Amino acid sequence: MPHLAILNQKGGVGKTTSAVNIAAAMALAGLRVMVIDLDPQGNASTAFGVDHQEDASGSYDVLVDQVPIADVMLAAPGYESLWVLPASLDLAGADIELITTVEDSQRPF
Repeated sequence: MPHLAILNQKGGVGKTTSAVNIAAAMALAGLRVMVIDLDPQGNASTAFGVDHQEDASGSYDVLVDQVPIADVMLAAPGYESLWVLPASLDLAGADIELITTVEDSQRPF
């Protein structure tokens, strides 16, 4: 199964716009598509009309709490074969939490 990632460190270069449009086109062409939103602002989630409020589950829970993706992905309204793993503001601090988790797991005692 093919995978496609759109990334760039620089902001404002059209990553989200490109990802949303490519995902929508692929889904409308009949492909099964999942958009994984890892931006705390949640613009990809918003573009597909998927809830990503502060208390909503999503990519943060997958990364930090190891919740299975299938438990928190949501169907995008208006699409038969497009799902979104929504983002939340909690992602803004996820890097600090993940560093602590990795450091704790590498301690010998």
